Amino acid sequence: MTKTLALALAAALFAASGCAGSHKSALNPAYETEEVEAEGMAPVVDGNVEGARKTALGDAMKNALGLVVGVYVSQDALVSKSILIEENITSQSEGYIEKYETLKEWRDGDFYKTRIRAHVRKEDLAAKLRTLETEPQKLGNPVIGFDIKEAADSKPQQTNYAELELKNRFSEAGFITGEKDKADIVIKGEAQTSFNTREGLGGFVSYRAGISISAVKQGSLETLASVQESAGGIDLNDTAAARASIINAAKKAADPLKEKVLTSLREKSIVRLNLSNVATMNDLSDFTKVLRNIPAVRASWVRGYEGGVAVIDVGMHRGGAADLSQLLMKNSKRPVKINRTSSYDLDAVLQ
Repeated sequence: MTKTLALALAAALFAASGCAGSHKSALNPAYETEEVEAEGMAPVVDGNVEGARKTALGDAMKNALGLVVGVYVSQDALVSKSILIEENITSQSEGYIEKYETLKEWRDGDFYKTRIRAHVRKEDLAAKLRTLETEPQKLGNPVIGFDIKEAADSKPQQTNYAELELKNRFSEAGFITGEKDKADIVIKGEAQTSFNTREGLGGFVSYRAGISISAVKQGSLETLASVQESAGGIDLNDTAAARASIINAAKKAADPLKEKVLTSLREKSIVRLNLSNVATMNDLSDFTKVLRNIPAVRASWVRGYEGGVAVIDVGMHRGGAADLSQLLMKNSKRPVKINRTSSYDLDAVLQ
């Protein structure tokens, strides 16, 4: 994909405001298509108008798909993954367009232009885009926060060496990191370091640190993974050696913790569903039956029911709260209105 096309796809985030909107698929009413209008063009070479006409139509289809891609993918991803998007998606535009109609076609000097209205299959497109995502994105793209206390020689410290090292490691793995109060998963624990020795170090100082941390989901407080590691640090003075030991311990703990978090999310992704307007226990029973019949749902557990509000943990075979919200809105037996979603929390109203 050329840089120009990548920027054009990025601009689709704004151009998509001209889309006609979502419609039920003609082939499968359970799914939706996005209706968009797009224009394509091609040069007329050696008087071959018919060849230019076909090329312009293909360009219009590619641009129609680009508009919908721009809605599902961030601007940064459009640029960084432009080649993958071109090779895997927009170059195969006809496979994602359910139907189209030609609104206008005309010759403009040395170019042939075509304008179409196309119905793009959103589910197929979204599924393909997920194959281009990082592992954390495929598992709900949770925001990771950090809350780690540090101590040196049994004295609490106001430092955050372990947090910074862990944050860097999780960011490099594709996780989004943010404030602990707004995070989906919080890395909690403590890192302690103590003086080890000066003997035989030629004027250097040695400290030894231990770190004990757990990854805990906000809301459900489910512990996804825990790790304990230790490491030493050597430097010219006590402060620098203590810092080095904590950083080394955090660095040693980062990879196993990251892999355990990913494994846990793959195996037992749980969404906390807060469902309001549940009038009776019979309504709750009916809803849970519908919920458990959704193929993507592994299991569900009612954690509480009071004042018309039910708190339900939903175990997913795949996906997170956003995926569950889409499945619930499509269910006609007990429809719900979605008020809020995060990576692993969902607020809904029973209709």
